[in-house]
Amino acid sequence: GNVCCPKINLKTSNVKHKLRSVFGDYKLHLGVDCTVTTCHMCAVLKHSNLPLYLYRDRQGRWVAGPEIGAVRGSLRGGQSEDPGLVMDCPCQATTWQCYDKGWQDDTTVRVGKCQVFRQGY
Repeated sequence: GNVCCPKINLKTSNVKHKLRSVFGDYKLHLGVDCTVTTCHMCAVLKHSNLPLYLYRDRQGRWVAGPEIGAVRGSLRGGQSEDPGLVMDCPCQATTWQCYDKGWQDDTTVRVGKCQVFRQGY
């Protein structure tokens, strides 16, 4: 799958969120050969400042964490209307959960689409 957003902003309305560092801008992650890194046949996005990634898991959910492809990260996004839907882009996630001694629903998390003005985003 191809992400429809080459750059997104993962944000929370909770200024004291336990996982503050995971939020911020993510953009397509290019490998050493300048090709897009993929996970479960979908592009991976990388945090603009930290070694954190946003990738699709085997179930089609989007996971934010330090290791591409890991079963568990810090956040995960899914679809409330269609839990089995395989999403091509994190902007399609309608529900998010954070990991705190188990997955907890987190209604403060949103994905914003970033405007892309220059080549190479």
